[in-house]
Amino acid sequence: MKKLLAMLLALVIVLGLAACGGTSDPVAPDAGNDASTEKNPAPDKVTETDEGLTVHENTFFTVGYKEEDGWTLAEDDIEAYEGGGYVYLRILDEDGYTGLLVYIEAYEESASSFRETLHANGVDMKAYVDGIWVSETIGGMQMAAVDKEDGEWYFFGRNEAAGVSYTVHVTDWENPNVPAVIESICFTASGTDNIDPPWPWEGEPFSGGTLSQMVGTYNLTAQFLPMEEALVTYETFEHDIVVMGDKVYLLSDSALYQYDYDGESLSFVKEIELPGEYEVLEKGENGNLVLSRFMEPVFGHDGNSAQFSYEGPDKFAVAPGGTWGISWFVSGEDCELYAFQNGTLSGSPFPFDEVDTISQICIDSNYILVSGYSKEDGDHYLFVYDYSGELQLQLDGDPDGFGLGSITYATSTPNGFLAIDGNMREIVLWSADGTWIGAADDGDLFGTSYPWIAAADMADDGSILVVMSEERADDSADEVVVFKLSGF
Repeated sequence: MKKLLAMLLALVIVLGLAACGGTSDPVAPDAGNDASTEKNPAPDKVTETDEGLTVHENTFFTVGYKEEDGWTLAEDDIEAYEGGGYVYLRILDEDGYTGLLVYIEAYEESASSFRETLHANGVDMKAYVDGIWVSETIGGMQMAAVDKEDGEWYFFGRNEAAGVSYTVHVTDWENPNVPAVIESICFTASGTDNIDPPWPWEGEPFSGGTLSQMVGTYNLTAQFLPMEEALVTYETFEHDIVVMGDKVYLLSDSALYQYDYDGESLSFVKEIELPGEYEVLEKGENGNLVLSRFMEPVFGHDGNSAQFSYEGPDKFAVAPGGTWGISWFVSGEDCELYAFQNGTLSGSPFPFDEVDTISQICIDSNYILVSGYSKEDGDHYLFVYDYSGELQLQLDGDPDGFGLGSITYATSTPNGFLAIDGNMREIVLWSADGTWIGAADDGDLFGTSYPWIAAADMADDGSILVVMSEERADDSADEVVVFKLSGF
């Protein structure tokens, strides 16, 4: 870290800083303007610097500021690390707290991480690439601008050739002390070898077919169900699926989508607006969908309109028929049974005494299936309970392997039990007495390459629709893909 106080050196550097420059207000470029102009703005003119300017320099950027305006850069506000660095420039209030902040960070990262940041901050990536997203030229780079209200702004940009991303955060954009700092920033990362993968809309969607794999005497078959438009995701784990006749509902990234299902493919119908962020999707009573999440009300929707909202349960596994379910979050001791009665949802304790930490609960027409870690030995099992809460079976993993990883779905079948092990990327089978039969690997059965197998649901014909997140072969995006599983 360097504070360049010598005026000659400061002048040399700041002449370069001024060449990077920036505009005075975040603006949305005119969609009719030439795209190349918007994405590659000409630098502002070179200007002289005032005396007394202090310049901070690191490997990836430089910034100048005037201490006489109140700007401070304490030792603890400067950090350099392998592949990046940041500064917190502050003007303190009369009590010594931060009154105004300009935060600048540069960091080497993958294109997918940069895109996840854009997504998390609500940036329309296509508009950003086309130069029509609200933007600001900082450090010679056109950066996506995000208004956090009350004058607070975030800016995101990337030097693709160097594989370096930049973030600038300003707590009060309208403050008269901000423009000079922003104008002084110059991003200096160098590199020409990195090539980012295609953007999601430019990439090649996942494409599969029908594959089979023998597990014991069972010939498991998985049929890929294509969608008219690929469903890109920025969340690895939180996906769920419900099948209702010729309709399929997908919950992904806290968004709920409805599809028509003809047994061969999925056709998008609509996105259903949700009142919060949900991660569990279940079939309810009378064709309702039931959504839940820790710290969110249990929410019901019939595909057209909201039906109910109840406080109380955490994650909520619903029994067939939709009149009752099990509320769970972490501990087997803290589970509760909730019943829908006369427009209310009432609960009572329903502990699973053998389970320490729960990973998943599924309820089918015969059993309550609890995936979790045993109080007795700490290993992961699939615990099979009857509806009264009495343990019937404790299903283990491969006796010659590593055991179970993380069960994301389980059900009884006409021949025994089936589970999806998301962590091991396997479909697992047991006989009716709990004897391990075997497992099918995702690559052999689905043709995938290390997906997270998130959830599944049984269709009316007895097949199971399985949903997972899979990275495309060209690294352009992670995608939500669905298969129809049969043969068990």
